[in-house]
Amino acid sequence: MVVSRSLPVILTPAQEAALGRIRFALEEPAGVVLLCGPAGAGTSLVLARLAAELGAGQPGGMPIRTASALADAIKQDAPIGGILLVDDAHLAMPDDLDACATLVTAQGASARCVVLAGRGRLLTLVGRDSRIAPRVRLRAIVPPLTLADTGRIVESRLGDVGPDVVRTCHEITAGIPAALVRLIELATVSAGRQLTPADIETIHRRLDLHAV
Repeated sequence: MVVSRSLPVILTPAQEAALGRIRFALEEPAGVVLLCGPAGAGTSLVLARLAAELGAGQPGGMPIRTASALADAIKQDAPIGGILLVDDAHLAMPDDLDACATLVTAQGASARCVVLAGRGRLLTLVGRDSRIAPRVRLRAIVPPLTLADTGRIVESRLGDVGPDVVRTCHEITAGIPAALVRLIELATVSAGRQLTPADIETIHRRLDLHAV
């Protein structure tokens, strides 16, 4: 299965740092690169930006695979440029990891580089696999946003709302970019007036109701 990801306009400093480390790691011909972070932290966004860069000029760009049925996908077509991108890899089954291990342990030109992106459980799964673990050459972590990151994002969308509103947004979303974006999208409805921390709390409660 190929996943279609929308390309983000701007990556956070932590996401840019992870992307830069992955670019450097991919200079080697074969091995495993891990990209991990909590749900909503932006690992899929980083992978989408990487796919856009690697697939520039190629029809359809660089595909991103999901962990489900990965073994079958590997049999059907060879990775573009010797690189295979896999999202939601924390959901991988043993057969999927075996298929990846076969790629990275192959000899000569048959060897591939596999980028596995997913949540923290991915580190445990790979650590338990004796074929893959020794071939991991990079563990890139995408952490939650810092307060300063949250401030830049909030102010770029809502203007100068003040430090109290920024802090409230940060505390409510725990620095998770996906949660912050949803909060800001609702807050833009009230952007015609000065927002207060109480407004943000009300918007958050509204989000919780929609999630039920």
